[in-house]
Amino acid sequence: MPMISLCIATLFSLAALGDDPSVKQVELKKGDRIIFFGDSLTALAVKDKNVPDGKGYVPLVRDALKDKGVEVDAVATGGHKVTDLLQRVDADVISKKPTYVVIQIGVNDASKGVTPDEFRAQLLELIGKLQDGGARVIQCTCTCRIEGYAPDNAMDQKLDALADVARGIAKEKDLPLVDLRLAFREYWKANNPENKPKGFLTYDGNHWTEAGHRYVMDQMMKKFK
Repeated sequence: MPMISLCIATLFSLAALGDDPSVKQVELKKGDRIIFFGDSLTALAVKDKNVPDGKGYVPLVRDALKDKGVEVDAVATGGHKVTDLLQRVDADVISKKPTYVVIQIGVNDASKGVTPDEFRAQLLELIGKLQDGGARVIQCTCTCRIEGYAPDNAMDQKLDALADVARGIAKEKDLPLVDLRLAFREYWKANNPENKPKGFLTYDGNHWTEAGHRYVMDQMMKKFK
């Protein structure tokens, strides 16, 4: 009887993992094209005077996948929110016929007061457009405006709320999820116990250092096999 109970518990655990978007992966093949679609965090992954050339997460992912024959590109502009991505998705992303689009967005939305309900509606519209255009979507959660984490901080509360929306949509739509918000919080818990506002994964509290890009690249690569 105990052995049967153990087997049942194991099956339930495996089923739960199967429903967890944070563990979902995509299998890449030669000729696939990945576009990272986002804001300044992705734009500065291509070129940032504070980060050595080639050390942003986009070129790091490109280099890691080069032997698979996978093309890696970025479409991103500083200050953009989901509404900006919606305006440019047809001309700048779908027209390139990507196999996968990784959506990196949310910090500016939180800063500009976009509500969780608005964020959800806009993100669902964006995902729908990408899927209708033939792309498979990988969703990220937002990161930070300043480093460290305080649950009673108003900005952290806004970012947490939008991260929860992204997690919910990923589960609802069966999308792989790169939970950057959780990954950053775990990093700070281990490495920034004093909640200093910058200097760990970012150089200004928001934009990523070379170490930050390497950490983000590691999170992104967990989605690909």
